[in-house]
Amino acid sequence: MAEVVTTIQQFITTEFVKDGSAIVETTNLLEEEIIDSLGIFTLVAFIESRFSVKITPEEVNLDNFETLAAISAFVESKLS
Repeated sequence: MAEVVTTIQQFITTEFVKDGSAIVETTNLLEEEIIDSLGIFTLVAFIESRFSVKITPEEVNLDNFETLAAISAFVESKLS
């Protein structure tokens, strides 16, 4: 769903990208220090609110939150 990717990308860009650089689906958000551990929880709260899904602590891991592509795939799986 393109809407999921776009919505999450806009949120990350607005909340976390301070230098105006663009993020793409493969940008490693943690290695590039765009999002830190506190930022992950801000992102989780946004996703839960915006998409009406519940994310368990076990689901908050690198596999699900390392890149925009991973986050989008994870959210889409929760919506299915």
